[in-house]
Amino acid sequence: MPPPWVYEGTDGVLVLYNGVTRATRIAKLAPGSLIRVEVIGKLPKAFAADPKIGDLLP
Repeated sequence: MPPPWVYEGTDGVLVLYNGVTRATRIAKLAPGSLIRVEVIGKLPKAFAADPKIGDLLP
């Protein structure tokens, strides 16, 4: 399975671009586990205030 693609915000937060479904499944089935991602670029905005995947799961 290829690693999800992420962008890095100015505050260091990683933003998922491709692989949201895979990341959501991992967050549901194995909370707290780490996954390998591929950083494909930087974004000129801070994203720390945005919700995280784990915040939206029941």
